[in-house]
Amino acid sequence: MVAVLGDRGVLRLRLLLSALKPGIHVPRAGPAAAFGTSVTSAKVAVNGVQLHYQQTGEGDHAVLLLPGMLGSGETDFGPQLKNLNKKLFTVVAWDPRGYGHSRPPDRDFPADFFERDAKDAVDLMKALKFKKVSLLGWSDGAITALIAAAKYPSYIHKMVIWGANAYVTDEDSMIYEGIRDVSKWSERTRKPLEALYGVMDAWYSIGIHCLARLWSARGLSVHSGCAPGLLLEWIWAGNICRHLLPQVQCPTLIVHGEKDPLVPRFHADFIHEHVKGSRLHLMPEGKHNLHLRFADEFNKLAEDFLQ
Repeated sequence: MVAVLGDRGVLRLRLLLSALKPGIHVPRAGPAAAFGTSVTSAKVAVNGVQLHYQQTGEGDHAVLLLPGMLGSGETDFGPQLKNLNKKLFTVVAWDPRGYGHSRPPDRDFPADFFERDAKDAVDLMKALKFKKVSLLGWSDGAITALIAAAKYPSYIHKMVIWGANAYVTDEDSMIYEGIRDVSKWSERTRKPLEALYGVMDAWYSIGIHCLARLWSARGLSVHSGCAPGLLLEWIWAGNICRHLLPQVQCPTLIVHGEKDPLVPRFHADFIHEHVKGSRLHLMPEGKHNLHLRFADEFNKLAEDFLQ
């Protein structure tokens, strides 16, 4: 199962755990890792919380990196913070509220948590005085990017997304259930989560994330009390953001790893079909973490598109 999960499963599962156990304590992470002297770390007040971000580069083109579930800038985007062209771009990587260094508060999962993340992301960049931004979103961060592009079209310049799904199928539900047992994961997969959240809390959070993803996709809060077996029958048929896809106006590049074990190819095809004018780029050997495993290829692809 670990081989099936990969690094993406780690990130996508992180989100579920802190929601179902309100009293759980998640240790705060230590100082952010440095990727070079040109990367700065700070926090800024946004929508009632202190959001952590890392920033590098001096270019006129602002780019926000949106991490996957339970992820942070330092865990999810090391090669991008280090190697994206710093003369062309000003790169910002953020930790969504309740993740990484954007704690307290601990993460919770209201029914609209993706929409809340989208608003936080846009308002963060406005607080940093960027007049317009492009988005690079991975996994759940890609879902957030799609929502932000749909709801704030005048503010989003371009967008690159990978590892996203706009709805949840029965096949996806089986994948989420299959990766809840963190004890079966490799040490390499678990380590980033345990470093951020502590061993026990990281393990618990993985299971909660899976459940939260399933419940929120049906328009329910994780605190709704609805039995998981009933969720598959709810209206929206597993909708996450597919109703918003036709509202995306910015140039969009969808990257898909054809060996991604967590997001089947039909999700990328669906987004490509419903986001007008989008481009789909397939990476035959890419898995869920294609931007990390094939960082040079991905970075060049993103830079060429953004320019």
